[in-house]
Amino acid sequence: MSGSKQSIGIDFGGTSIKSAVVENGAIVARGAIIDPAKHASSLTLIEALFDVVKALRASHPAISGIGIGFPGFVDCKSGVVHSLTNVKGWHEVPMVRMIQERTGLKAAIENDANAMAYAEFLHGAAKGAQNAVCITLGTGVGCGLVLEGKLFRGTRFAAAEIGHTSIDLNGPRGVYGTPGDLEVYVGNKQTAERAARLYNAAGRPRTAAECTPADLSSLASQGDSIAIGLWEQIGTEIGAALVNAVWLLNPDAIVIGGGIAKAGPLVMDPIRRTIRDRVSPLFHEQLKIVPAELGNDAGIIGCAELALES
Repeated sequence: MSGSKQSIGIDFGGTSIKSAVVENGAIVARGAIIDPAKHASSLTLIEALFDVVKALRASHPAISGIGIGFPGFVDCKSGVVHSLTNVKGWHEVPMVRMIQERTGLKAAIENDANAMAYAEFLHGAAKGAQNAVCITLGTGVGCGLVLEGKLFRGTRFAAAEIGHTSIDLNGPRGVYGTPGDLEVYVGNKQTAERAARLYNAAGRPRTAAECTPADLSSLASQGDSIAIGLWEQIGTEIGAALVNAVWLLNPDAIVIGGGIAKAGPLVMDPIRRTIRDRVSPLFHEQLKIVPAELGNDAGIIGCAELALES
């Protein structure tokens, strides 16, 4: 655990990169936000990262580690970023070695969903659990596992990709060829497109841009039957995927975060109901299914903690 030491956590998103100084699981200062789209190569983006790190260290000299969460496939043992999902030019980048050489600090890299899961386990909604499934619902579906009190990463550090598990063996194929891939149904883009089709079919035209999760939550709160029905369907689909995780892992906590999760009971109620209806009471009687508590800061906090433990 981190004691009173300070570390920097960096959440490397496809549209923004956020950083902060973390102490005892709490953010004490934030760094400048970086827009990856403004950088033509990984090299210039890395330099921008080091500029932010330098500025944070100037005002917080007690910093002893840096952790970065990436949206893609990373090897946390060798410290190499294999590839990123939505940022071009990142292939086999030895990020940990670069951080250590440039700063002299302890360093760690992690998949962003794992970082979120670890933060929720240490300081958030999964605190006190020993076996937790933490999913984040946004552009895609991320997932991290804490088993027996430790992050579980798998043989190639790529475990917990629940977004690419199947909920329909005859369904549409996902990006990796899986029929009925969960992300095909519940990613932000897919949800908006589904909603637009439903409204258009009902003679109430709306564009996908007018059907964000926030839009659909607002419409549902006003009693809109299409939005309410879609949230019910999405919650059932997410629940169906989680049913498989419950049977396989027998967790004591499931934590759900991300933009879709902000729909609250509209999506949480059908998730809970689907799990309750499809697994033995032995598996769900003591299972808590709860929204994430740390919000957009979870990845930052998790990475900062992992840096201290590296």
